[in-house]
Amino acid sequence: MRYKRSEGLTASEQVLAELCDQSFLKLWTYPNLFRKPSKELTDLLVVFGNDVLIFSDKSCKYPNTGDVELDWSRWYNKSIAYSARQIAQAERWIRSYPDEVFLDARCLEKLPVTLPSSADMRVHRICVPLGALDRAELETGTRWLKIDQAVLNDEARFTVGRTDKARGWVHVFDEASLHTVLSELSTIKDFIHYLESKVAVLSTDNFKFAEAETDMLAYYLWHGRTFPPIEREYRIDGRLWPQVDASSQYRSSREANKVSQLWDGFIERVNDEYIEENLDFGNENAMSEHERAARILASETRFYRRVLSKAILERAERAKKEAISALLPSESGDVSYVLFVGRGDQGGDHVTYRKDRLEQLRGRCVAAKAIYPERRFIVGIGMDALGVEGSSEDFICIDTECWTNEDVTNAQKIRTELGYFKDGNAVVSRLSEDEYPGRPGAIDVASLADELSRLTVAESLELAEILRSRWQPKSGPESAGQ
Repeated sequence: MRYKRSEGLTASEQVLAELCDQSFLKLWTYPNLFRKPSKELTDLLVVFGNDVLIFSDKSCKYPNTGDVELDWSRWYNKSIAYSARQIAQAERWIRSYPDEVFLDARCLEKLPVTLPSSADMRVHRICVPLGALDRAELETGTRWLKIDQAVLNDEARFTVGRTDKARGWVHVFDEASLHTVLSELSTIKDFIHYLESKVAVLSTDNFKFAEAETDMLAYYLWHGRTFPPIEREYRIDGRLWPQVDASSQYRSSREANKVSQLWDGFIERVNDEYIEENLDFGNENAMSEHERAARILASETRFYRRVLSKAILERAERAKKEAISALLPSESGDVSYVLFVGRGDQGGDHVTYRKDRLEQLRGRCVAAKAIYPERRFIVGIGMDALGVEGSSEDFICIDTECWTNEDVTNAQKIRTELGYFKDGNAVVSRLSEDEYPGRPGAIDVASLADELSRLTVAESLELAEILRSRWQPKSGPESAGQ
């Protein structure tokens, strides 16, 4: 095993780690980090490219002195203010000493992913204070914390706003809102976009108040994942989340998103097998190389994971009759996805079949650079048709940043000679998908190109020789298989 991370020390930390694992996946989620021996850095850190999320979790018993203002002030200072200070300390440390962040209390095992430079780092500060909702319900009849950007520190009971204990905005999620937000924004890209959009609207003069974090989430989701600009002062109505949650369109969207678990499974399986060093090939890749490739897959939003998963499953069904390859869309303008679905070994030699499948995938990845030369990354996914017993998956990530014009020309030769994704050999279509089924306005996602593969094993071995002799790019592929 490459490293062993903590799963959370306290019950609340374990819940936080589990929620973040589900949304952001384990490769990027690290509970209970340390900066010096026995000196805790933060309760949980998420590192995803240039985005760093610092979580501080504090579970404090709410006082009962008979003075409601004093009780709130004491609880606030022991939970939210303390968390904000811990977050500020953690941020200063990782900006100043990015190579001195450790997984264990003895500080023997370093954080396995690379932190971005201070200049490139985008920090998102998240406080999770527990223990106030029972009293909030008793005193106000509502079981949540309100949001008012005009409030500083503990100025208003059961209301969070700005703090002078940390630099920048500190997001405060109570135990109820944290679970809802992470469940509904269950990818790192979706969650970060919400945090950034929320900071932007809280920084305006027109937004004044939200009854609860979940109401802000509902407003954001129902307006197409934005906070639309409003030229007057406004408040977000209370109990908006139950209305959105109960709407038929939103429930249909949630149901439609279930298929996207296929994409999540790709990422989690290849990450888990890499960490356990159980990949059939690819275990030799450096952590930084593997993480970069996996991060491309994990950078897709929930909606696009749905789009990609539906496209893959449809082609995996068709591949029962004949192998099929496809160019699939990405939300990133810098990425091309290449899919190759084989029929399985059909009772023959599996090693030869899998080698054939990998070479066919690799050849199409090269051809994809000729089709979209402006895209830097080419990610290949090799798999078997639905229902194949003992199926396997292969992943290739090619970074073409250092490719020369000659490399691209050679890629075009491969495409021309082997006929990959060319007129007459491929069918080009467009994909239209409703994020909220039943609501007007389907999104025209992207063009897709499909082609049936008719190469025999002998022809595939000839292809491998062509690739070796004619394609010698400056930056080669990274592969992972299981």
